[in-house]
Amino acid sequence: MSHIGTSGISTIVEKYATAMIELAERQDMLDIINSNLYLVRDIFNSSPDLQEFIEHPLIEPGEKKDALQKIFSGAISDYSMNLILLLADKNRLFILPYIADYYNKLLCEKRNIDTAEVITAIEIDENTINRVKEKLEKLFQKQFRINSKIDRDIIAGMIVKVGDKIIDGSIKLKLENMKKQLC
Repeated sequence: MSHIGTSGISTIVEKYATAMIELAERQDMLDIINSNLYLVRDIFNSSPDLQEFIEHPLIEPGEKKDALQKIFSGAISDYSMNLILLLADKNRLFILPYIADYYNKLLCEKRNIDTAEVITAIEIDENTINRVKEKLEKLFQKQFRINSKIDRDIIAGMIVKVGDKIIDGSIKLKLENMKKQLC
Protein backbone atom coordinates (compact mmCIF):
# COMPACT_ATOMS: atom_id res chain seq x y z
CA MET A 1 0.00 0.00 0.00
CA SER A 2 1.20 3.46 -0.82
CA HIS A 3 2.04 5.96 1.89
CA ILE A 4 0.15 8.95 0.53
CA GLY A 5 -1.39 11.32 3.06
CA THR A 6 -5.18 11.55 3.43
CA SER A 7 -5.40 14.79 1.49
CA GLY A 8 -3.17 13.27 -1.18
CA ILE A 9 -5.46 10.28 -1.49
CA SER A 10 -8.58 12.43 -1.76
CA THR A 11 -6.96 14.55 -4.48
CA ILE A 12 -5.93 11.46 -6.42
CA VAL A 13 -9.37 9.85 -5.98
CA GLU A 14 -11.05 13.04 -7.16
CA LYS A 15 -8.86 13.19 -10.28
CA TYR A 16 -9.52 9.56 -11.26
CA ALA A 17 -13.26 9.80 -10.58
CA THR A 18 -13.56 13.09 -12.47
CA ALA A 19 -11.67 11.67 -15.45
CA MET A 20 -13.86 8.57 -15.43
CA ILE A 21 -17.10 10.55 -15.30
CA GLU A 22 -15.95 12.79 -18.15
CA LEU A 23 -15.04 9.73 -20.22
CA ALA A 24 -18.30 7.96 -19.32
CA GLU A 25 -20.32 11.02 -20.30
CA ARG A 26 -18.59 11.29 -23.68
CA GLN A 27 -19.23 7.58 -24.30
CA ASP A 28 -22.81 7.70 -22.94
CA MET A 29 -21.84 5.11 -20.30
CA LEU A 30 -22.46 6.95 -17.02
CA ASP A 31 -24.58 4.18 -15.46
CA ILE A 32 -22.50 1.35 -16.90
CA ILE A 33 -19.25 2.71 -15.44
CA ASN A 34 -21.01 3.39 -12.13
CA SER A 35 -22.22 -0.21 -11.88
CA ASN A 36 -18.81 -1.52 -13.05
CA LEU A 37 -16.99 0.39 -10.32
CA TYR A 38 -19.40 -0.84 -7.65
CA LEU A 39 -19.15 -4.42 -8.92
CA VAL A 40 -15.35 -4.36 -8.68
CA ARG A 41 -15.49 -2.62 -5.29
CA ASP A 42 -17.95 -5.19 -3.93
CA ILE A 43 -15.86 -8.10 -5.19
CA PHE A 44 -12.73 -6.59 -3.63
CA ASN A 45 -14.56 -6.00 -0.34
CA SER A 46 -16.09 -9.49 -0.22
CA SER A 47 -12.82 -11.32 -0.83
CA PRO A 48 -10.11 -10.89 1.80
CA ASP A 49 -7.84 -13.16 -0.27
CA LEU A 50 -8.20 -10.93 -3.32
CA GLN A 51 -7.60 -7.83 -1.18
CA GLU A 52 -4.45 -9.37 0.26
CA PHE A 53 -3.28 -10.35 -3.21
CA ILE A 54 -3.76 -6.89 -4.77
CA GLU A 55 -2.22 -5.09 -1.79
CA HIS A 56 0.76 -7.42 -1.42
CA PRO A 57 3.91 -5.36 -2.05
CA LEU A 58 5.98 -8.30 -3.37
CA ILE A 59 3.54 -9.30 -6.11
CA GLU A 60 4.44 -7.62 -9.37
CA PRO A 61 1.89 -5.32 -11.04
CA GLY A 62 1.94 -7.57 -14.12
CA GLU A 63 0.83 -10.57 -12.06
CA LYS A 64 -1.93 -8.51 -10.46
CA LYS A 65 -3.08 -7.27 -13.86
CA ASP A 66 -3.23 -10.80 -15.29
CA ALA A 67 -5.32 -12.00 -12.37
CA LEU A 68 -7.65 -8.99 -12.50
CA GLN A 69 -8.16 -9.43 -16.25
CA LYS A 70 -9.12 -13.07 -15.68
CA ILE A 71 -11.56 -12.12 -12.92
CA PHE A 72 -13.25 -9.17 -14.63
CA SER A 73 -12.87 -9.86 -18.37
CA GLY A 74 -16.31 -9.71 -19.97
CA ALA A 75 -17.94 -8.54 -16.74
CA ILE A 76 -16.99 -4.87 -16.99
CA SER A 77 -16.42 -2.36 -19.78
CA ASP A 78 -13.02 -1.85 -21.37
CA TYR A 79 -12.88 1.64 -19.83
CA SER A 80 -13.39 0.25 -16.33
CA MET A 81 -10.82 -2.48 -17.00
CA ASN A 82 -8.33 0.12 -18.19
CA LEU A 83 -8.80 2.05 -14.94
CA ILE A 84 -8.14 -1.10 -12.89
CA LEU A 85 -5.03 -1.92 -14.91
CA LEU A 86 -3.75 1.65 -14.57
CA LEU A 87 -4.29 1.52 -10.81
CA ALA A 88 -2.43 -1.81 -10.69
CA ASP A 89 0.49 -0.30 -12.62
CA LYS A 90 0.68 2.58 -10.16
CA ASN A 91 0.17 0.35 -7.11
CA ARG A 92 -3.03 2.23 -6.25
CA LEU A 93 -5.69 -0.48 -6.39
CA PHE A 94 -6.49 0.21 -2.74
CA ILE A 95 -8.16 3.50 -3.74
CA LEU A 96 -10.67 1.88 -6.11
CA PRO A 97 -13.50 1.77 -3.52
CA TYR A 98 -13.00 5.49 -2.91
CA ILE A 99 -13.05 6.17 -6.65
CA ALA A 100 -16.32 4.23 -6.95
CA ASP A 101 -17.91 6.25 -4.16
CA TYR A 102 -16.66 9.58 -5.48
CA TYR A 103 -17.74 8.74 -9.02
CA ASN A 104 -21.23 7.96 -7.69
CA LYS A 105 -21.25 11.26 -5.77
CA LEU A 106 -20.35 13.16 -8.96
CA LEU A 107 -23.02 11.27 -10.90
CA CYS A 108 -25.66 12.13 -8.31
CA GLU A 109 -24.62 15.80 -8.35
CA LYS A 110 -24.80 15.78 -12.15
CA ARG A 111 -28.34 14.39 -11.96
CA ASN A 112 -29.42 16.57 -9.01
CA ILE A 113 -29.97 13.55 -6.76
CA ASP A 114 -29.34 13.61 -3.02
CA THR A 115 -29.58 10.98 -0.31
CA ALA A 116 -31.62 11.28 2.83
CA GLU A 117 -31.35 9.06 5.87
CA VAL A 118 -34.70 8.40 7.54
CA ILE A 119 -34.40 7.08 11.09
CA THR A 120 -37.45 5.58 12.79
CA ALA A 121 -38.12 3.45 15.87
CA ILE A 122 -39.80 0.75 13.77
CA GLU A 123 -39.57 -0.32 10.16
CA ILE A 124 -41.60 1.91 7.86
CA ASP A 125 -43.49 0.79 4.79
CA GLU A 126 -42.83 1.78 1.19
CA ASN A 127 -45.82 4.15 1.17
CA THR A 128 -44.39 6.16 4.09
CA ILE A 129 -40.94 6.23 2.48
CA ASN A 130 -42.49 7.54 -0.76
CA ARG A 131 -44.41 10.28 1.12
CA VAL A 132 -41.20 11.40 2.88
CA LYS A 133 -39.36 11.34 -0.44
CA GLU A 134 -42.04 13.48 -2.12
CA LYS A 135 -41.94 16.05 0.68
CA LEU A 136 -38.14 16.25 0.58
CA GLU A 137 -38.15 16.64 -3.20
CA LYS A 138 -40.60 19.55 -2.94
CA LEU A 139 -38.68 21.14 -0.08
CA PHE A 140 -35.20 20.85 -1.63
CA GLN A 141 -36.15 20.92 -5.34
CA LYS A 142 -34.14 17.80 -6.18
CA GLN A 143 -34.57 14.05 -6.41
CA PHE A 144 -33.85 11.88 -3.40
CA ARG A 145 -32.75 8.38 -2.58
CA ILE A 146 -33.94 7.27 0.82
CA ASN A 147 -31.91 5.10 3.19
CA SER A 148 -34.00 3.97 6.13
CA LYS A 149 -32.55 2.99 9.47
CA ILE A 150 -34.08 1.79 12.71
CA ASP A 151 -33.15 3.30 16.07
CA ARG A 152 -35.46 2.18 18.87
CA ASP A 153 -34.12 4.95 21.15
CA ILE A 154 -36.13 7.63 19.31
CA ILE A 155 -39.33 5.97 20.70
CA ALA A 156 -41.58 7.14 17.82
CA GLY A 157 -41.67 9.67 15.01
CA MET A 158 -38.70 10.08 12.70
CA ILE A 159 -35.44 11.87 12.16
CA VAL A 160 -34.50 12.86 8.61
CA LYS A 161 -30.89 13.70 7.75
CA VAL A 162 -30.00 15.41 4.48
CA GLY A 163 -26.34 16.34 4.33
CA ASP A 164 -25.68 18.52 7.38
CA LYS A 165 -29.40 19.27 7.91
CA ILE A 166 -31.42 17.33 10.46
CA ILE A 167 -35.19 17.36 10.76
CA ASP A 168 -35.95 15.81 14.14
CA GLY A 169 -39.57 14.81 14.62
CA SER A 170 -38.87 12.13 17.20
CA ILE A 171 -40.79 11.67 20.42
CA LYS A 172 -37.45 11.43 22.24
CA LEU A 173 -36.63 15.03 21.28
CA LYS A 174 -40.10 16.23 22.27
CA LEU A 175 -39.79 14.54 25.66
CA GLU A 176 -36.33 16.05 26.20
CA ASN A 177 -37.68 19.51 25.32
CA MET A 178 -40.61 19.07 27.74
CA LYS A 179 -38.19 17.97 30.45
CA LYS A 180 -36.07 21.11 29.89
CA GLN A 181 -39.16 23.32 30.12
CA LEU A 182 -40.23 21.69 33.39
CA CYS A 183 -36.84 21.92 35.06
